[in-house]
Amino acid sequence: MKVPLNWLNKLVEVPKDVKKLTSDLTMVGHMLDKIETKNSETILDLELRGNRADCYSILGIAREVSAIYKTKLKNIPIITVKKIKELKNINLDIQTPLVKRVGMIEIKNIKITKSPKWLSDKLIAYGLESKNNIVDLTNYVMIETGEPMHAFDLDKIGNSLEIRLAKDGEKIITFMDANITLTKDDLVWTKGNEILSVAGSIGEKYHSIVSDTKNILLEAANYDRANIRKTVYRHNLLTDAGIRHEKELDPNMVDFAISRFLYFVKKYNWGEFTPEMYDYYPKEIKPWKVHLDFAYLNNFSGLTLNFNEIKNILLNLQFEIIKKDKLGIDVLVPTHRTDVTLEEDLIEEIVRIYGYDKIPTKTLSLEIPKNITPNYIIQEDKLRQSAISVGFDENISLSFVREKYKDTNVTIINPPSPDTKYLRNSLFPNLLDSAKKIVNERGEFVQLFEIGKIYFKEKNNYIEKRKIGFIYWSKEKNSFSDFKSLILTFFNKIDIKNPDYVSEILNFNFTNSYILKLNNNQVGFGGMHDFLYYVEIDLDSILGKENKYKINLWVKFPPQIEDLTLIIPEKTYIGEIIHSIKQTNKYINDVELEDIFENSYTFRIWYQHPDKTLVDKEVEKIRNEIIMTLKQKFGITIKN
Repeated sequence: MKVPLNWLNKLVEVPKDVKKLTSDLTMVGHMLDKIETKNSETILDLELRGNRADCYSILGIAREVSAIYKTKLKNIPIITVKKIKELKNINLDIQTPLVKRVGMIEIKNIKITKSPKWLSDKLIAYGLESKNNIVDLTNYVMIETGEPMHAFDLDKIGNSLEIRLAKDGEKIITFMDANITLTKDDLVWTKGNEILSVAGSIGEKYHSIVSDTKNILLEAANYDRANIRKTVYRHNLLTDAGIRHEKELDPNMVDFAISRFLYFVKKYNWGEFTPEMYDYYPKEIKPWKVHLDFAYLNNFSGLTLNFNEIKNILLNLQFEIIKKDKLGIDVLVPTHRTDVTLEEDLIEEIVRIYGYDKIPTKTLSLEIPKNITPNYIIQEDKLRQSAISVGFDENISLSFVREKYKDTNVTIINPPSPDTKYLRNSLFPNLLDSAKKIVNERGEFVQLFEIGKIYFKEKNNYIEKRKIGFIYWSKEKNSFSDFKSLILTFFNKIDIKNPDYVSEILNFNFTNSYILKLNNNQVGFGGMHDFLYYVEIDLDSILGKENKYKINLWVKFPPQIEDLTLIIPEKTYIGEIIHSIKQTNKYINDVELEDIFENSYTFRIWYQHPDKTLVDKEVEKIRNEIIMTLKQKFGITIKN
């Protein structure tokens, strides 16, 4: 939110020390992003919290400054309007409960001119381009009060209007010349079958204010914020109005904003009007009561505050205390503070104004809880280290996937963007995107893995499962053999016996697809997609299935260690070789692949007896057993 200081100063007295002002605003929750200067105007760019809809206005920031420095807000001149239930010349049919309030007023004999310098300067300082006096005034009032408004050319819209949900496929050309195809979930203003505006977002091109406009219909409204938010992100309508309407605005600002607009129209003689506002307000929002318990405040915050301190802070924030006893108070929350509904919200308000830095430091009275790492974290860390040791790099991605990968039955109600509104049912789409990017950039090889959750719906239940996925590509002709060897080595690293590969037709347009079975149970799947090899393993199906080994905790005798270089035929899996070597003799303690050169593979073998040191003849005997076993099973020979 950009806040020109000269504009802010018209609503509240601002400290001359800008650094102090920004520091104090930061301390109450409005962090400074940067300070800009335009035409000698100092502009604060503040990072606002999404729940503080009231602060997306100069008035909202002025209220915060008033509370911080205990100063009064300056008077904002308006023209008070009488609220009426119908307009003589216009009928509005509201066909949806998504509309919370609508205010409208006709202004005749409008004078469309260039904006006065003070008005255009303020909009330019905020970051908006000046159009004409009427359009600029709607923007000015929106920025000042936080209430978006829109002006229609009254002579173009007729006398019968509707607010309804659009029909699938209806189109609108916005005043910014964007063509938008609407859905049945978009809220619109219409004249018959003509779309006049997307409610809360943007106006249509041919009914907007132009230089020869004579009469206007000014409207300000309040809608269901969730509906507006979906429309804004669905069609990428991130306008200033849309950004505000997607938050919980105060419907009681509708008449105030229109009254403020009328003040300037009258002051500059820009049009004629009767101060009567059509007001559709089916469920009036009034200030609500929140109880505050003094003991809970002190225990929750760590502060010890007396009643006068609490009262002054709340009054400076425009809250009203309606009841008090020894134990607590009942507080009336103003309707512009749509974020304050709980006792904890009140405590937050008191503490942030009092000062977080004033909370005393105390020694914990309770024992510090033990740092216990959840078992699944330990499991995933072991898997991660094993995958890295085999030669894979970790890929980390979000659980959302684009529409092209929407082979899923889990759709997000409020997606982070219109392009990513589905939850993945496999790790494959995100790994595929990352792998293709690496191939295009480097063109050498890809070895990626990812540990994460997938999501699917079974009957009426949403289910999450933990998976590990591996994706691989290499220029080598025997790349699948190498990939399978790496996967088998990974299984050996985590002490899981080699799974069986069973051919089966799968999704994702895989060729040569298969499922992995362990003890006749499916634990994963894989295949080839374009030029990439992939396998995905269900963690809950393999964890807990580790091979059991009998070990001596204190080995008295040292191992004999030697390297054995073997010539291995093509399409022989390294993981199977390591497994076979380990099974040859009970005195083989460990086996690792040390080096590869062409078709020669060097393995390091540890021979160890629990009760004695093995002599050379005993090691030679075991070595001969290894060579014989490998020759019989795989046709492997030892290199001279």
